[in-house]
Formats: sequence, C-alpha cells, structure tokens
Amino acid sequence: MKSNYVYGMLTSLSLAAGCVSGANATAISGTLYFTSSSPETVATGTLGNASYTVFDATYNYNGSALSLGAVTGVASTTGSDGLLFAPNGNILVGGQNNNVISEVTTGGANVGTVGAGTGSYHLALASNSPGSILYTMWNGSTGGGSTSIAAVTLTNGGIVGSATGTPYTVSCAAGHSTCSTDVRGVVYNATNGKWYYGTSSDSVAGDFGTVVFDNVNHTATLTPLLTNIAAHGLSYDPFSGDIITNMGTTINQIQVSLDGSTATVVSTFTSSTSTRFDQAAVTGTGQLFVASGTGTMQFIDYSASGLIGSGTNYASSNFLINALDDVAPLSGTGSNQAAAPEPISMALFGTGALGLGWVRRRRGNRIAKV
Repeated sequence: MKSNYVYGMLTSLSLAAGCVSGANATAISGTLYFTSSSPETVATGTLGNASYTVFDATYNYNGSALSLGAVTGVASTTGSDGLLFAPNGNILVGGQNNNVISEVTTGGANVGTVGAGTGSYHLALASNSPGSILYTMWNGSTGGGSTSIAAVTLTNGGIVGSATGTPYTVSCAAGHSTCSTDVRGVVYNATNGKWYYGTSSDSVAGDFGTVVFDNVNHTATLTPLLTNIAAHGLSYDPFSGDIITNMGTTINQIQVSLDGSTATVVSTFTSSTSTRFDQAAVTGTGQLFVASGTGTMQFIDYSASGLIGSGTNYASSNFLINALDDVAPLSGTGSNQAAAPEPISMALFGTGALGLGWVRRRRGNRIAKV
C-alpha cells in the first residue's frame, strides 16, 4: 500500500559491445532513473547540493556481476512515484495524491505539469505516438475503487498543452461482479495484444486479469484470471513473452494465453532481503531490475533458463536511496529505446525475430518443467 513510502525507478538501457547470445549471459550497461517519495538531498546533481525527487545512477553488468555508480540528483517534482519515458524523450513522473503528472528532461529541466484526473501513482503509456494516451492509477492508502484509473492524451509527445486527465469508470465484466476494481497497475502485452491489470497493494495480494479500455466512453472493464496473487507492479517481458508482477517479497512470471482467457504462474522469485517490491524494469535480454520499498534494487539475470525463479545466472540486492518505486519498461512502449534511430531499429529487427523463436522454444521447454 502506498501511504508513507512511494518509490519509483526508470532505467535507461544499452547493450554492451560483444554481448553473448543464446543461453549465456548478456553484458548490459546504462543509467537508472528513479524517484523517492519525499525529497532527498544528495551532494551532486543538476541543482547542486539540494533536495531531489528524481535521481539517476549508472550501472554495469558484465555477465557475472553488477556494479552501480553514485546516485545523482536529476530534478525536483510535485510529488513523485511512477515514471516512464514520453514519446518526446522526456521523463513523465506521477505526482501521487497531488493528482498531477510532471514532465522533466533527463538533464533536470522542469518542462511542466498537467492535472492527472485522479491520484497519479503508476503510469502506463498506450503507444509511442506523439498523441498517445497516458493511463494513471490511484495507488493511495484509501484506494481508487471504481475511479482508480484516469487518462491524459499527450500533445506533441508530452504533457505540455494537454488537457486535464479524464477519470474512467472501472467495473467488472459480466459474471465477475465481486471482483476488485481498485486497479494499481496496467500493462500492454505485445504478444497477444491484450491489456492486463493488477489490484495488489505493495504488501497485500489481489487480482490479476485482462482490462478492456473504452477511450471514447472512458470506461475500463475487468476480467479477473487469478486471485490472491502478488500483482502490484506489472511489466511485459519480450524475452519470455510473459508478464512479470511484483509485490511484497515476491516476483511472479505469468504466462498468458494468446486469446487472453487463461493465465498461469510459471516461475516465482522470493527475496530474503528486499520487501515491498513494486515495479520491474525488464531489459528484454533476460534480466530485470525490481525496486523495493526498503531502498534496495533487486537484480536478476534469468537469461539461461528463461525462468526468474530457477537457473538464474546471477542475482543481487543493492541499496540506492531510502525510497524507491516504479520501473518503466526497458524495451518498447514507455522506454527510451523506442526512439532509437532507424538503422538500429532495423538491425534489431533480425535479432528480435530470432528472439521470438527463442521465446517459443523456451515455452516448449518450460511446459515440460513446471
């Protein structure tokens, strides 16, 4: 539950030269962008020795060990929680119960704010187009219930010039009248074209299922597939084709059917050191970062097995700052990789096609294992 601690992490990813493919570990490096629930002072940063809500730190994973650079202050915003890259390359930050969304540059400049239409904790971008819809979720202590989701339509790839967000009416699909409508996060699954949601707080289990948005009538209709499951933060993982969910000390890997009618937990990672897991930043090459309310960041390399809870090449828990929270995807919608130059995009297309075959082989092997 997001009452005293609301945390966020966004990761900028680059693949190191000479990375190893197949079942071997992939070397990755980049910059983590993350938030704290209340301003924290660091010695270095855009504003000097000042209080910040948005921070960054470099990271390097050589395939066998992870190292982190010093934490640097980036910007100060009106409240801070979930964050992701806007289509224009700037960072969008949820303002918690301030009911606003802030836009800042990676260099620390404050671009502007817009009314979210509801409490603005977790964020989800519908596409990488300049006029995309940005969904915001109310994750406060009292929950959002039937008005837990609102949406802002971006202008020129950002929020400047956008109208205040519109609250959505959230309800259960026919035959599921008793399902929880207190949505805490949503994610788009690029494999089957379905949206998924979770209703868990960061410490209490909830529902996981599909959500259908009507952006004309401003409604969201929920169909629960799993109940009593750790599903506060949700991420789509292109490496496995699965959805990663997080809550408490648990990280789940959920395989969903192509028609969206079923969901199965195929692997689980349980931490012995970190608690209040929130969002995961998935690299797309078989690793993920998961922010914890205790100030630590869990890192897992599962590229060898394709399962987060078994056959991991490497796992570590590293302290960053007192309060961490949401993680934006590292590939696809909401990541800065979506704005990569065309030659790189075309080069990655071939490896992406190979990756799809790899996912299918993983799933075939995994069915026999679990």
